[in-house]
Amino acid sequence: MVVSLLQRCDVHLVHLHEEPQKPLAGKLAPLIKLNHHMKSLPVLLLCAGLAASAAAQPPVAAAENTPPVQLSLDTSFTENLRLAQAGESELTAGKVKPDIHYVPTPQQLVDVMLQMAEVKKGELLYDLGSGDGRLVITAAKNHGARGIGIDIDPERIAEAKNNAAAAGVEDKVEFRQADLFTSNFKDADVITLYLLHELNKRLRPQIFEQVKPGTRIVSHAFSMGDWDPDDERTVKIKGSEYNAYFWVVPANMSGRWKVSGDRKLKGLPEIVVVEQTFQKIAVRAPDGEAVLGEGKLQGNEFTLMMNAAAGGQATSFTGTVEGNSIKATSTGGGGSWKAEREAGTEKVLDPRT
Repeated sequence: MVVSLLQRCDVHLVHLHEEPQKPLAGKLAPLIKLNHHMKSLPVLLLCAGLAASAAAQPPVAAAENTPPVQLSLDTSFTENLRLAQAGESELTAGKVKPDIHYVPTPQQLVDVMLQMAEVKKGELLYDLGSGDGRLVITAAKNHGARGIGIDIDPERIAEAKNNAAAAGVEDKVEFRQADLFTSNFKDADVITLYLLHELNKRLRPQIFEQVKPGTRIVSHAFSMGDWDPDDERTVKIKGSEYNAYFWVVPANMSGRWKVSGDRKLKGLPEIVVVEQTFQKIAVRAPDGEAVLGEGKLQGNEFTLMMNAAAGGQATSFTGTVEGNSIKATSTGGGGSWKAEREAGTEKVLDPRT
């Protein structure tokens, strides 16, 4: 009797295991499948009780042609959970897939991107998401630069190394299998990208945290969100248009500054507040109300147009920011001024969210 019931339980469990599922999206499928099994929990508990009861019975001779009881349980949920929790060890084992599908940048656009960045001999270029290595290899072969490519896909890394050897530049380049978002590229002179808008924006705080002012960045196709490019170009290749965007990482000029020098020339108060949004700056009075001038940074260098004081004329300046010091000179040759930043008043240009 018990054996008969257990056989029926086995049929029920196998039915649960083999029941066809409607197509489900992504990782929701295991959860909904688990819910399906939970609906049959009373039956499963009954079967478990019967199994325990059968185990407590004295052994009996098995009837001829009676198949053994086999309990089949679906383990796909636990396997999907394990995959969802895959960690760094699986990255090093080459099991983690890239965030995007690899599509190579046309060689003609590679040349344009390197021209936009004005890559020089001896400079260090990082290509984030380096694919087959063509940007790094071209920078080394045609511009005399050193290059480091970072990609999470081991197949691409192997391909890039083979291409570097074929081009004869393996002594100038390096390819690393790594996650971009845990990588360090603080020594970069140039960074090139071909990712996605969302990935570029995600990388932005990391760039501002790590690299020095003046580092040049070029991206194929995708922008940096509300960080406006300093330059952009459209290239036609075989009837299709390709876009490239260029930025220079600005110095941090934000904060309260104490001005010295010929302040009468500029109509500046003794204290000014500089507000900065990426490369754009606005100089305000210390109360934060009146805008005294506006300008733009490119690396450590800036241009600034100060508004006309009463009865005067607007004055333009060029200058440099070095740490907590500013030096500015009138473009008309009429004078210069300096400023020192009050400690702790600067703001993070692109804070992590």
